[in-house]
Amino acid sequence: MSPPEPPTRILILGSGILGSALAAHLSDFHDHYPIPGFTVQVLSPPSTHEPSIAHKSSTSLAPGLIGQLNALPPLTTLAKTSVQEYLTLPPGCFSQVGGLEIANTPEGIATLEQRLEQALAVGLEARLLDSEEVAGLAPQFHQPDKGAKGLYFPTDGVAEPERIVDAYQASARARDVEFIEATALGIKHLNGVVVGVRTTTGIIGADKVIVASGIWTPKIVEDLIHLPVIPVAHPYIHGPARPARAKETPFVRWPEKSVYARDHGACEGFGTYDHKPLPVEAGESAEKGWDSSFDSAAEKALSSFPEETRKQIQGEGSRRMNGVFAVTPDGLPIAGPVRGVEGLWVAAAVWITHAAGVAELVTGMVLGREDGGEEEVELRKALDPVRFEGREEEELKKESGGRYNDIYNLEE
Repeated sequence: MSPPEPPTRILILGSGILGSALAAHLSDFHDHYPIPGFTVQVLSPPSTHEPSIAHKSSTSLAPGLIGQLNALPPLTTLAKTSVQEYLTLPPGCFSQVGGLEIANTPEGIATLEQRLEQALAVGLEARLLDSEEVAGLAPQFHQPDKGAKGLYFPTDGVAEPERIVDAYQASARARDVEFIEATALGIKHLNGVVVGVRTTTGIIGADKVIVASGIWTPKIVEDLIHLPVIPVAHPYIHGPARPARAKETPFVRWPEKSVYARDHGACEGFGTYDHKPLPVEAGESAEKGWDSSFDSAAEKALSSFPEETRKQIQGEGSRRMNGVFAVTPDGLPIAGPVRGVEGLWVAAAVWITHAAGVAELVTGMVLGREDGGEEEVELRKALDPVRFEGREEEELKKESGGRYNDIYNLEE
């Protein structure tokens, strides 16, 4: 009798929300479906006990707004899938507080009316509100006026990224997923087949590798594929601590102004895309120092708030942050197999809004599932890493910068 085949070794590079979700999905699939045996390991950056440099991934810096409707249909699909999954996680991971979009001009209100139609067409609950109703839902962010209207999405909400990561990792560990502290340096392959990963602690063998390392993904696979994933700096400001409200308010976006804000429970926070894109090197941390070019954009964003909120959010104890995230030329994540290297997948430029949906999609790819139907086939095609092949790098960078300023895809 021949010896049994050893289990397939799956190695995930990255332990942020996407890598952790992949670990949970793969291990859950392993427990519930009769497929050939496999093991799952996750490569996680070495932990540090130094508070000033701890938790500096893009996941931990994300504001956590989860808006499901997008002009790009794949993003709506992924967001809807993600919300349904986040609702199954432990309390405190995701709060379905709703989302508001506010417009003050005839053109902006016309856009809200169009988005209302789009939302209803894809099965999302939404309704148009007058200014008084908007102020009733989020009084700290909107003062009633005759010209404004709001579009309310009651099933949207806010995520607490690190709590979601903890929940996914607890689920994965309970199913024997191993987390290894090391930094990935590159992919080891032989004759076009993955055999492992080069790390700061040596070679880790693997039969299948998923690179889900956020803004660091392009560097890890640069000798195998060019990924036009551009890290960009982004300003976000937390106001000083205040007593928590009895009930959290919806997050708010002003699409015409490229400004957004949320109730963090113990403080308010806001960010803006209304400034020249600022590409940066990934470096060692997803948090960079505040850039003075953000000052005027932040000041302009504050004008969207009622006077009392403007004063409060700039008070003693407020904190300015420059968090880096990734953009792509077409505004979509990159997720799928790397052509010419058997056993290698990448997943990059994935927001928390879409992470669970992307994790589900990539899990199906890695395990060879082909039963997802036409919608999944279209998703795989839309996110395919090879879709940018043959394009000039500078052209792709320019398009990515444009995506930053049209982050809500209103120009689609």
